[in-house]
Amino acid sequence: MHREQIQSALPDDLAEEWHALSEWVLGVAQRYGSRVTVRLVDVASLEGFFKSLFRRFNRYPAFVVNGKKYVGSDFSRVDDLISERLTAHPVGS
Repeated sequence: MHREQIQSALPDDLAEEWHALSEWVLGVAQRYGSRVTVRLVDVASLEGFFKSLFRRFNRYPAFVVNGKKYVGSDFSRVDDLISERLTAHPVGS
């Protein structure tokens, strides 16, 4: 969706969360390049509903990095999970 559509469709607090998440994802792409794939799933979608049930998430945003879960908006915690994964399994191993 275009930023204008997102901003007009969401309450202010959710628009701020969406902006923070978007900025973090762009940063991940810059820091890690092709070594990391980010997949966003809308919890309101059918896929998101079933993933939430399967992973037992009841709060959002929620992240899974190599099977490890984190729920919350402290993106540095997700960065730590990504770094941990990349350190444990360097490219080419």
